[in-house]
Amino acid sequence: MIRKKLSKSLLSFLISLGIISTGFMQAPVTAQAASSNDYGLQDNIADGTILHCFDWTYQQIIDELPNIAAAGFTSVQTSPAQAANTSDSIWYYLYQPSGFYVGDAGLGSADDLQRLCSEADNYGIKVIVDVVANHLAGDHTYIDDSLKASEYWHNCSGSISYSDRYQVTHYDIGMPDLNSENSYVQYKVANYISELKSYGVDGIRWDAAKHISLPSESCGFWSAVIDSSMFNYGEILDTPVTDNTSYANYLMCEYTDYMSVSDSVYSAVVTGSIKDGTVPSAYGSWTLVDGVDDNEVVYFAESHDTYSNTVAEGSWTKYLDQNIIDRSYAILASKANSTALYFSRPYATEKTDIKIGSKGSTHFTSPEVAAVNKLHNQCAGESEYYSTSDNVAIVARETGATLVLGSGSNQNVSVPNPDGQLEEGTYTDAVNGGSFIVTSSTISGYIGSTGIAVLLKENSSNDNGSDNDDSDNNDSDSITVYFSNNYNWNSVYAYTWKDNVGTTSWPGTQMTYVRQNEYNEAIYKIEIPADIDGLIFSDGNGNQTIDITSNITDGTGFYISGSSNGKYTVGSYEYVE
Repeated sequence: MIRKKLSKSLLSFLISLGIISTGFMQAPVTAQAASSNDYGLQDNIADGTILHCFDWTYQQIIDELPNIAAAGFTSVQTSPAQAANTSDSIWYYLYQPSGFYVGDAGLGSADDLQRLCSEADNYGIKVIVDVVANHLAGDHTYIDDSLKASEYWHNCSGSISYSDRYQVTHYDIGMPDLNSENSYVQYKVANYISELKSYGVDGIRWDAAKHISLPSESCGFWSAVIDSSMFNYGEILDTPVTDNTSYANYLMCEYTDYMSVSDSVYSAVVTGSIKDGTVPSAYGSWTLVDGVDDNEVVYFAESHDTYSNTVAEGSWTKYLDQNIIDRSYAILASKANSTALYFSRPYATEKTDIKIGSKGSTHFTSPEVAAVNKLHNQCAGESEYYSTSDNVAIVARETGATLVLGSGSNQNVSVPNPDGQLEEGTYTDAVNGGSFIVTSSTISGYIGSTGIAVLLKENSSNDNGSDNDDSDNNDSDSITVYFSNNYNWNSVYAYTWKDNVGTTSWPGTQMTYVRQNEYNEAIYKIEIPADIDGLIFSDGNGNQTIDITSNITDGTGFYISGSSNGKYTVGSYEYVE
């Protein structure tokens, strides 16, 4: 178990709650949203989460801004805005630009980009643009005439040995490598960043950043082009150099003097673990290096690099189920003091079928993703303790926590409250609507079909069940639970026990019919002692649920979710009249 304290730079204060409810509710489509506080978003990109609108047009992003804000994303990231020859519209031609200026290569014009930034401001959303500065198009017929001279290129070809830092920063990576040491190249890039800023862009993602040298390597590129008033993060795939850990760590610390960095190493560990049906035991990668703070890394469960290339080229996540990505994102985005990127998957999977301007998946609106973002925002500034138990990942903050199953779903869990990090009390699962009981030592409740539970304190009591109401309130003596008869049993009974002794004789007490729900299922209720240890629902004729020993709280409803060893497993929800 690992506790992470606040980083050297404290995050912004805890902001007001978002509007995202247990079931995702779409915000009204309006251009009059007042501020980030209306949605519980963060004021700074580094403190929030990022939605990567990969290959979306600027207009497509504008159309989704209400949903993006409601899902809790502080920022959107666009594909490169630079001019490029994209006649066949394949995505990777945006990464082979003509020069350092905005051009309509299929995403929209400079005016469209400026309009996106203006509309995003109405929702408190920041705009990050991907910038390609390591190279231009391989065919120099199409590049900026002012950059065609040999002096502006490294002119080093051949396969790269990634243990040789000079080759990493000077050799071609499929396209000729720009001479980043050249002052005119630096001027052109810096001028482009100023252009983007003038349109209202708030942040830059630096493509292939590890292939551009640092000041310690006699290159003044980063000090010349970085605008520190904007958010900057660099794409560092794997490490800046291989086979030399101390040197790689040294270089990474220097990169973070200028920008945040992508932690592709730990991101891959998390997604790889979930893919294999387990939860990661490690806490991180670059954040374990002295000199790299939590607020200097960007995590991702999936990126355009792991999805949009061929499998042979390293795109290993494209055929993974979306739920695996969501579980991984839930762990990464719940971490303290860092940011995480959520990738909008293209609907095509083959590299050459993924087209510029083809809007990707809107699964980011799902309750589980929105809930994770809400926790990220609501718990801003709180410390973290990461732990695992019984193949459950526990990311505990002070007033919220995320639990992720390594495999399976619809499970009752009782796991340690790591070092008592999470405050005691009753929490609502923002994904599934059920209740979790948190003591100084345990977190107990039901994780539903997504395998993700997000516990948020909200307005729940902090007394772990004690009676804070008027003296004539009987909640401390009894509670009411509900059962949705989704398997159409003829009768429904509730059997309870305390200290291994039944409080009723089997099959228990017949439950009382309440009403039909929206699925035309009969809902039943029963009042039971508040201090029971367990509960079983049955039809009194051989069919019964598993032993339910957690999440037995006032107002909780149960339903049959599946079967296990001849008994029925259950899901839970919060009953609403």
